[in-house]
Amino acid sequence: MKKIFHNGRELRAGWRLILFCLLVVVLFIALRRGAEHLSLPAGLHPVSLIAFDAGMLVVALLATAIMARFEHRSFAVYGIPRWRDLFGRMFWRGAVWGLVMPAAVILMMFLAGGYRVHGLNLTGSALLKFGVLWLVANLFIGFSEEILSRGYFLYTLADGIGFWAAAILNAIGFGALHYFTKPDERWEDWVAVMLITIFVTLALRRTGSLAFPIGMHAAFDFQNIYVFSGMNGGLFATGRLLKAEFPGSNRITGGLLGPEASWFTFVVTIAAIALLHFVYRQAKWPLPQK
Repeated sequence: MKKIFHNGRELRAGWRLILFCLLVVVLFIALRRGAEHLSLPAGLHPVSLIAFDAGMLVVALLATAIMARFEHRSFAVYGIPRWRDLFGRMFWRGAVWGLVMPAAVILMMFLAGGYRVHGLNLTGSALLKFGVLWLVANLFIGFSEEILSRGYFLYTLADGIGFWAAAILNAIGFGALHYFTKPDERWEDWVAVMLITIFVTLALRRTGSLAFPIGMHAAFDFQNIYVFSGMNGGLFATGRLLKAEFPGSNRITGGLLGPEASWFTFVVTIAAIALLHFVYRQAKWPLPQK
């Protein structure tokens, strides 16, 4: 009976993962109840995303802190960077990849006749205001989603079934989360999110922390939603940078789901995975159990 719960070293990974997920659910419910009085802007608005993702980041950190204390491990073991490394070299390297990958997709779209720009969407103080708000919103998206969806979750899953099996399941699950919780979803977005997740999990494994994936994730969404002003979940972002038009088929433009669901995203992300593999050759995470 003991072997069902214990592996000879600690509580088995599956039970620890269940405890973590229960903590996340309980903390999320508490957060929602505490935020019921808030009146947030409707639509794809940076203020609403900042409020939601800041809350989810608190949930992720609290749940991880509780499990870390229970397991006598530091945050660094789960891939969460130290404070001094949050915006260090690896974060900015990831941000560069997150800027370049959507730019490559948009360039392909433009050459295929699927992207046109008709000037700035805003000017003056409104342009500056929304630029800052969208930068902050996407930073919170990067931090909250990577720490919650990778971090403790991926570390513990990998402890139970091995890293690559865990990475594949994480990619499928993250894609499914987008597919079943966002409006107007199609299979292309599921596949694109899976491929992008494989990219960030490979980056985590080869760089040793979530600093690179967080920087990449934040920059990737900032480019798609704000800079190139694509749709997300059937909506254009409030305060987006450009008056952008996306003529053409869903395969080229992503349609209501935006550039992330374009078939060009498949090509760019697969190429990025291959390039990342050759740039960062040594596995650094997770460290072997002692």
